[in-house]
This record gives sequence, structure tokens and C-alpha cells, in this order.
Amino acid sequence: MTFKRHILMTSAVAGFGFALSLGATATVAHAQDAAAAPSDDSTTVVVTGIRKSLQDALRQKRSSDRVEEVITAEDIGKFPDKNVADSLSRATGVNVVTGTSAGGGFGENEHISIRGTDPNLNLTLLDGHNMATGDWFVLDQTAGGRAFNYTMLPSEVVGTINVIKSSSADLPEGGMGGTVDVHVRKPLDLPSNTAAFSVEALYSTRPDKTTPQLSGMYSWKNGAHTFGVLVGAFYEQRDFRRDGQEVLGYTTVTDWAATGQNLNVPSLIGAAYFTQRRTRKGGNIVAQWKPSDTFELDFSGLYTHLEANNENHNFMMWGSRLLTANSDHMENGVMVKALGKNVPGSLLTDYTVSGDYVTSASWKADPSNPTGTIVQDDIFRQAHSDSYSLNMDMNWQATDKLNVKGQLGFTAGEGDTDDSAAWETFWSGTGASYTLGNPTAKVSYPGIEKDPTSAAYLNNQWSWSWGGAVKSPDREAYGKLDLEYAVDSGVFKSINAGIRYTDHTRRLDDIAYSWAGNGAGGINLATVYKGGITPDNYGSDIGGLPTYTFANGQAVYDYEDSHNGGRIFGFYAPASFAVHEKTDAYYVMAKLGGDRWNGNIGVRAVHTNETSTQYTTNVTPNMTTTPSVFGAYAQVDTKHEYWDILPSATLNFKPTDDVIIRAAASTVMTRPGFAQLAGAYSLDDANYTGTAGGNPNLDPYKANQYNLGVEWYFAPQSLFSVTLFDIDFSNFITSNTFTGFYVDQQNPQGHAFTLTGPGNGGKAKDTGYEISLQQPLPDGFGYILNFTNSNGKAANGSAIDGNSKYTYNATLYYENSRVSTRLAYNYRSKFQSGIDRATPMWQDNYGTLDASFDYNLTQHIAITVEAQNLGNSKLYYFVGNPSIPRAYYDYGQTFYAGFRFKY
Repeated sequence: MTFKRHILMTSAVAGFGFALSLGATATVAHAQDAAAAPSDDSTTVVVTGIRKSLQDALRQKRSSDRVEEVITAEDIGKFPDKNVADSLSRATGVNVVTGTSAGGGFGENEHISIRGTDPNLNLTLLDGHNMATGDWFVLDQTAGGRAFNYTMLPSEVVGTINVIKSSSADLPEGGMGGTVDVHVRKPLDLPSNTAAFSVEALYSTRPDKTTPQLSGMYSWKNGAHTFGVLVGAFYEQRDFRRDGQEVLGYTTVTDWAATGQNLNVPSLIGAAYFTQRRTRKGGNIVAQWKPSDTFELDFSGLYTHLEANNENHNFMMWGSRLLTANSDHMENGVMVKALGKNVPGSLLTDYTVSGDYVTSASWKADPSNPTGTIVQDDIFRQAHSDSYSLNMDMNWQATDKLNVKGQLGFTAGEGDTDDSAAWETFWSGTGASYTLGNPTAKVSYPGIEKDPTSAAYLNNQWSWSWGGAVKSPDREAYGKLDLEYAVDSGVFKSINAGIRYTDHTRRLDDIAYSWAGNGAGGINLATVYKGGITPDNYGSDIGGLPTYTFANGQAVYDYEDSHNGGRIFGFYAPASFAVHEKTDAYYVMAKLGGDRWNGNIGVRAVHTNETSTQYTTNVTPNMTTTPSVFGAYAQVDTKHEYWDILPSATLNFKPTDDVIIRAAASTVMTRPGFAQLAGAYSLDDANYTGTAGGNPNLDPYKANQYNLGVEWYFAPQSLFSVTLFDIDFSNFITSNTFTGFYVDQQNPQGHAFTLTGPGNGGKAKDTGYEISLQQPLPDGFGYILNFTNSNGKAANGSAIDGNSKYTYNATLYYENSRVSTRLAYNYRSKFQSGIDRATPMWQDNYGTLDASFDYNLTQHIAITVEAQNLGNSKLYYFVGNPSIPRAYYDYGQTFYAGFRFKY
């Protein structure tokens, strides 16, 4: 039945010519005098759907004095994509990522990157103010970045999105690559008693499950059009499964196999099986009061909650244990020289080398050898994330010349792992062999029990358990006041000035547990086995992966809480931190204009006052300590204060009514990530790597940003544009690698770890160009094309995180009074996604084909069908060279089908 349903849905996509598209994007720049913008898109024909969204986007573009992209909703309650980040990915110069370097991809696009800059160097606003966010995945929680997680923003509440690529003095600081400003719908802009509801089913191919998707919106306003209220709600479920192979780091071996060479060998090669049910729910409210043409007061609130419990199982070749005998190593304080292959005492029988890597190796089985050959991690996490905002906006035309705007609000988010437990067991005495490949490595284990459900297989050895809770609250109170005074004197059109204040707190509290069972022994996989086994089609689309059994989550919690004294929780200082950040910003800007030109020039002064809180277990007598099950710790607060002066200028020239030439220059900044400022060290005992504590004295990222572009509106709903850009980083925070000696739970006597930590002073450059072309065709067809070339490099020639050299989108759409359909392809070339386990991690070239089809049964009811990742693309990660694998993931395809109602 499932197979037939899959075929039916795929056939429907092909038969109807689906396409999931860009939604209406247009390279934009806001001309300050909207009345002066030509109305080339005006027509006596009523335009709806895709064409209307494109038309609205182009209108906003032509009335802009900044370089930007615009995406607008196609209808009430209908944004172009289910995920706002998906729509952003189709905008010129915007990339998306589904996960961080440590976590890999999780099927939904979470963060955005503009013009090849790292997601943390871009700013997301909601109606002009910050939106606190929370990450559900534990490694993203501990990463402590500033990137907004778009899985927390429901597309149903969005009316328009502006992707601003050139800065101006009145724009909040923080977006070096660009700033995304998301605007919700407002009740006074809609007819009274407007309602829209959507009922859909989501089918995911990997988990082979169908779940509900529900959303609704109702808008009312009084007869005088002076007061209105809009409310919305949504409830969405999604089952997710990811099959993958992971190479968790490479160990640099001294004198590999007595050859005198220092080579890299895989630390762990794992068959990973990740499952999750995500439940997203929440709502929004907007109230508008406009008693006169000169005064308006708006209140808005948004709440979203994501339940994200998950399990991650990984059956791994324990390379870091196997290679010990074949490398120079210490035993009882004595240096032991490496053994070669096929010599007494060595289990190594064969290997091959390419460059600096051992690309294949084989070790024979030795039942008497207690060294672990295979290790399995069964990790269970109860996780959620929340985000909400309460905002008040005021717009007052105080006099004919003076306009006053104010904003006041509070936003909070939290990404929590409420509880987690890992059950780690291992097998010894078996053989192991591997051969690296692109995209997967071939791994085998001679001598292991064939039946993974047998008593002999399940009777393996105990290694370790860890886990606990991670709390990551994010809070901000804010306020701003903007003044605009019309002067209309010569080239000066108005003088603008304003002030903005924020009070932001970000914490990470790691509440880990200690369990006496870790030293008790006599525990194995059978202790918590309840029939869990990888499915028959596990890894079937990525070359096949081994079938294995795994622990049951509830059995793990129950066993640990009822044996060996139970889990004892305590504050884990080495992984916790806090940052309290206050900012005040002041700006003055002049808007200029003349015959066929306009622009602005201004300066923004920003004051930042930070207090970074770190915790240390290396206490001194003068410190006040707090006891914990993991040892006493002390709190260390470091204050850092600085000013940034950010000048900016924009010039827009119209040589003809259909052509606009834009030039912009500005100085931009982004504050360091919270973990970069205060994060303590985190250690990985499997291969003795980790991340270093933050640097509280870091200065912000800083760059000079330049834009030069031309836009030609050659026909209604049409655009051809070319934009050159240059981002010249004068202070780029870099990651430095070093070796340190650390004590932790598994190494009470201490061990040398290779760590990576942040530092100031780097320089980098990101230069490129963007080309965009969109045009309606006869008979209801149309197309949208864009291409971005981005060349981002550090001063030493190394890659900068998030920079894809090539990005392009191609969308074909068709629309008439009954049918609306699109086919869209999105591609980005390889990019460095970060440092993972002390190794640079790259995501390979990646392209996806999406589709959508709407059929209007009546004026008020439509059938909707959408498909994501029709080509079943996989995510491949590698280490420096594509032939050296890091991870390969398959999360399948997603289909939606249902009804949309509007009145």
C-alpha cells in the first residue's frame, strides 16, 4: 500500500508538471519616494497567484533605495514554500543549510547564508526587531551561535520578506552578508472577515509515515477601518528518518605501521540511524488601531513550539582503538614504538595509502584481544524549542514635516534537551577492515556473530553512559525611536535620526549526570534490548549499511535510574556559559534626490557592553566555589566594551524609466557568537579532540561592503539585473588549533587533546556577482532564473565557512484561472561548513528539485499538492578532498496533499 501511494504521488507530480518555486523573488532596492516609481505593472487584468506575487515583489523593488530581494505571499495564508527558508533559498544570492557541521543535515532547511557568508554573519528581523530563537538539536544548542533557526517560523503567518543586501544608517547592525526582515500580515490591509484554512497530509518516504498539517487565519476590522484584529494558528507533525554513514574524525598517527610516516586514519566509521517525530504548533495575533490618518498603533505577538524528541544509533568501527599498536604510543609512561603489518603482536594485515591518508586497512580477528573493535552508541534525547515575541509599533505624523516611529517589545526563545541518555557498548576480538570511497566507505567485521538478535551478539561489553539536560535560554528586551523630518531643500529631501536599545541575555546550562554503573561492569546491550533493529531497507539508497540491533530508550532511563544509585545530576561547568549584552545605537541620515536620482548618506554609532560568564574547575584560593558532583567550580565574569562607527551611502540613478543603476557602500559589523565569547571547553574522548573555551575579549567581525548593480524592467512582471558585490573583512574571527592537557570523567589523570578555539585579527574577502532574469511567457507560462558567483577566501587563501562559489535557481511556472503549478531546481556548489572534531568539514555540491500544483475547485476551495526533493538527492560531506569522506546522508522525499479554503 505504501509503495503504491509513493508511486501514485510521484506520478501525480510528473503528470501535473509540478513545481515548487521561488515564490516571487526580485532583486530589490527601495526608492525612497514610492510615488515616483513607474507603475509599469499596472494593467486592467486582475492578476492573482504566482503572477501577483511576482508583480508585488517588483513593485516593492522599484520603490526601494537599498539593494535587496523581495518575496511575497501568493495568496492569503499561502507562502511559496512550506518552510520560509526554502523560499529564501530561491532568492538571488541566498543559500540554505539543513544543519551544522557537527550535526549534518536533518531534512528541513534551518539557516540561511547570504552571498556566501556564514549563517552567523546574517541578521533576521521580524517586522524590524530581533526574534529570539532556539535550536532543538543538542550540538546546535551548545554551539551558541547567532543564526536564526527558520524551522521556528511558520510560513502561514508571513506576508512579505525583504532580503536586504546593502546597509544604511537606519538599519539595525548585525548583517554582514545581509539582513532578512520578515513582515507578518496586518488586519487593516485585508477585507473584513477574511479567513484562510489549510488541511494537508504529509508523507515522508524514509520513515514511510503520514502526518497532519493544519493551519488557519482569521482577520476582522470595523466598518470605519480604524481597528482590526488578525489571529492565526498552526499544528504540524512530521516523522523524520535519516540513514547515513559517518566518519567521526581522523586521527593523525605517528610512525604509522613503523613506516616513519605520520598519516591520518579514520577514528570511527559508523552506520548511523536517526529517527524523530517533530510536532510544531503555535499561533500569532496582530491588532491595529488607526484612529486617524496621522496616527497608528500596532500590537503583534507570535508563539511557536517544537517538540523534537529523537534517537540516534551508531554502529562504529573503533579505529582509534585498532590503530594503537600500529602507532607510537605511551603505555604506563613509556613510549612504545609502532608495529608494522603481519609482525608478531600486530593484527594489521594490509593497508593502502593515498597522500596523507590511510585509505584502507585490515585487522585480523583475535578472540583473546580485549581491545575494542566495534563500538555502538545508542543516544536518546527528549528535546524541544520555543520562541515568542510581543511587540508594539507606533507611527505618528506629528506635523506636515515630522514623522515619528517607535517600537517597544520583548522576545524570548529556548532550545532545550530536557533529558538525554547514551548507552555505549562494544565488541572486542573481532576483525575489521575498511576502504574509503566517495561517497561511502566499505566496512566489514570478520568474526562477529552473524545474527544481531542472538544472545551471543547481545552479550557484548560495557563502555560508558553519559547525558543529562541542556538548557539554552535566549532573551531580549528592545526599544527604538525613529524621526524623519522633511526638508525638501535642493538635493536634501529629509533628515532622519534615531536611537535603538537592546538588553540581551544568552545562557547555556549543562546539567549532566554521573552514574556509578559506569565503573560497575556486568552490563551489555542485552540489558536494555527490547527488539529494536534497523529496518529492512536501512541504507538501501546509499550502498547498503549493516543491520544491527539497538537499545530501547525507556529501558535505558529505567535501568540507570534504578541501578547503582541512579543517575546523579549536577551542573557541568566545563560546558556551560552565559553572555549578557547591552547595546545602544544612534544614527543620522540624509535622504537625497534630484532629477532621475535619489539616495542617502548617513552614519550609525553603536555601543556594545558585554559581560561574559565562564566557569572553571581550575580554581584558585581567592575564588568563590560552588560544589558539584563533577567537582567544585568557580564563576569568572569578564567585561568588554567597545564602539563601532558605521558610515553608509547609497545612490540610485534612472537613465530611463525602465532602468535603475544602484551603487552602495557601507561599513558593517556582526558581534561574535555567544559561545565564541564565553563558551567553555568541550572534549571528545573517542579521539581526544574538542573545542576550546570562548574568548571574552573578542572584537566583532567588521567589513567594508560595496554594491554596484543595474536593473532593467523590460516588460510587465519582468526583470533583468546584474549586481557586483564586494565584502572586505578587516576583522575576521578565525579558529586556531592547539594542543592542551585536560582532565575529565574518563581521563581522571589527564590526557592531551587537540582543541580548536576562536581568535581575532584575520582578514578575508568575499567578491562576486549576481544575475537575475524573470519574465512571464504567453499562454500562462513563465520562468525565473538567477545565478550567483561568490569567491570568499581568508587572507591566507583558505576557505571561509558557508561560501559556495556557484549558486543558481531555475523555475518554470504555469498558471490560469484554475491551475497554478511550478517546477523549481536549486543548486549550490561545495562549501566548508565548519570545523568538526578538529577537521575541516565540507558539504559537497547539492541540488534539489521541488514541485507544487494547485487546482481551484471553486473561488474558495483549492486542492494542493507539493513535493520536495523529487530527485532524492543525498547530502555528502568530506574532509578537504572529496575522496576523503566525512558523512553521507539519505533523508528521502516529502509529499504534501490537501485542501486550502479561503473566504
